[in-house]
Amino acid sequence: MSNAKNRKTQPEQHKMTTRRDVLRYAGAAAVVTPILGAPAIVRAAGTKRYLKPIVAGLNAKEGDPSYISISRIPEILKEKFDIELEIQIHPNSTLGTDISQLEAVQTGFIDITSNTTSQFTVFSDAYSVVDLPYAITDWDMANRLFKSDLWKQQAKVFEAATPLVVLPPVGAGGFRMLWNNKRPLPSPSAVDGLKFRSTRSPLVIELIKNWGGNPTPLAWTETYNALKNSLVDGFHVQPIWTYLFKMYEVLKYATEVDASFSVQFQVMNKNTYMSMPEDIRNAFFEAAQMAADEGNAKDQSLENSYKDQLREAGMEIYTPSAAEKKEWMAGGEKVWESHGSSIDKAVIDQLLALR
Repeated sequence: MSNAKNRKTQPEQHKMTTRRDVLRYAGAAAVVTPILGAPAIVRAAGTKRYLKPIVAGLNAKEGDPSYISISRIPEILKEKFDIELEIQIHPNSTLGTDISQLEAVQTGFIDITSNTTSQFTVFSDAYSVVDLPYAITDWDMANRLFKSDLWKQQAKVFEAATPLVVLPPVGAGGFRMLWNNKRPLPSPSAVDGLKFRSTRSPLVIELIKNWGGNPTPLAWTETYNALKNSLVDGFHVQPIWTYLFKMYEVLKYATEVDASFSVQFQVMNKNTYMSMPEDIRNAFFEAAQMAADEGNAKDQSLENSYKDQLREAGMEIYTPSAAEKKEWMAGGEKVWESHGSSIDKAVIDQLLALR
């Protein structure tokens, strides 16, 4: 309560009157009990209207497939189910850093957020299997995974550990590439201590170390300036994000290591989800699946085009030879040896069966 009291003494322009204000000025770090209430449902001319706006804080830009997978939900609800529902989307991490938005959706300050599976490992390791290097081999396998019993099974594990509901996932630009602004990296021997921005996932950190790099966990919003100011030399990120966030302005070289297929993990606050009447809740999830399907189709079609645009922007993209690829994969195999044993073997077997 002391935090709330202190905020009342701030100048008028700093008073917090919305969840967005709370996130912008408190960084979503304060522990405050969210205000919950059953929103009114209005029916008119056969249309159901869910009156409580849903707030989504996303790290994606408008037009990104993971943005589409949330923004299309209200449109599909109207088109397919005759339900009107508003989602207020705040893209580009305007409501906080990666981690603060993940924390905010758990407390209920925001209702929906998404990020890569590796960012969620600090809350639950249910999807660590997805982040094992070279676990997902291509888009076809990813699409099978998203609709599999394995994904649904792990969703229950995740939901049991967090106050969240797992929404249908989307790809996040396909395979990550290893980017830097120092030199070409045909094999791990060329890495030689370069500093790479990373997430806080132990698997991601170890993979970079196995390649000879120095992992530096940073929020995505801090990455551009970190590269510009030489706090880090590169990162392991997919082409779409490198292009849309203009990282090519502070990078020069990339290597197609094909180690990590990025999955954008989408979640919703459980209280918000359960406050919906059952028929609207069920329709919402179906609409979310349809929107995710659209986002995935677009994402898959764009992966190579973003590589081409990055080349046009002056990036040098290197494809390793078969022998060099084995060297990169050796670093991934070490991650399996150190972390694979901590993951239920049955889970790994289910994943491998999807290949």
